[in-house]
Amino acid sequence: MAESVSLAVLENLVHLAKEDFPTGFVVITVVLPDCIVIMTEDQLVAQLGLTDPKTLGDRWFDLRLSALLAVRSKIVPFEHPDFRKITAEPPVEFVFDERLFG
Repeated sequence: MAESVSLAVLENLVHLAKEDFPTGFVVITVVLPDCIVIMTEDQLVAQLGLTDPKTLGDRWFDLRLSALLAVRSKIVPFEHPDFRKITAEPPVEFVFDERLFG
């Protein structure tokens, strides 16, 4: 999940070449009820004393500390998603703009 479609595109682009991109992407908008616990990356670091992102994520997953973990994008590190009210809406087809691949 990402705060915006554009950030999600960037997160995918950093890992894949054009020929690796699958077709059939969809965009799903979700809203999270206030009762869902979202742990932040900073809270997790403070609680576990770990800093390696993979180890941190693995421990969070194994311990089931919250329904969601909010982490900063490595591409745009100053953005932080606000997942206050997440509910799913129907998927919308998404096609990557060919101009991204020059």
